[in-house]
Amino acid sequence: MLFRFLFKPRDPQLVIGSDVTLKYLGPSDARDFCAHIHELHYEDFRDRFNGLVSDPWLDQYIARSLNEAIVIGAYVGDHLVAVAELHTGGQISQGEGESAFSVASDWRRKGLGTILVKALLRAASENEISEIIVETGSQNHAMKALARKFGAKMQFSSDQSVGRINVADGLRLAARDRTHRKFPSVPLPAPEMTSAAVTMN
Repeated sequence: MLFRFLFKPRDPQLVIGSDVTLKYLGPSDARDFCAHIHELHYEDFRDRFNGLVSDPWLDQYIARSLNEAIVIGAYVGDHLVAVAELHTGGQISQGEGESAFSVASDWRRKGLGTILVKALLRAASENEISEIIVETGSQNHAMKALARKFGAKMQFSSDQSVGRINVADGLRLAARDRTHRKFPSVPLPAPEMTSAAVTMN
């Protein structure tokens, strides 16, 4: 599968109001991503990874995500406050992407989750991904509510809640949502960069 998102803009180009800027993240943003994860409060960290993980494991996860996944970050100034990820390949079926979200503990309940889901839906559509998988701990009520907002039907499995967002349906719901109605699309890469292609297995 070819992913145009890998040709990432180098500078923030998407501003929400006067405070929050979205950008695609790449390997050079690993330090920001790591610092963001370490700023999560204990319960938020546990919800994000369904438990505790070691620093070496986290470093490997971040490196793999920034090299292989669609990753969109929300910045306030130069401070990364929220991240949305969309992973493909491996055990994930063709045309599907598995999502992950993290929002800085002090920035929760401010609409960043909604902003990032909308951006991820558009990125998924641009990369021929028709369904987004949402998997979260059964106790993560905020994430479950956010997924339902965009059409996911969450099902309980073991200690996890799993749902799927149909990208086309999610985009229609996003268009109707009055929150951040003026929110624009994540900008595509510069035209001169799109002549190359990267193949993901």
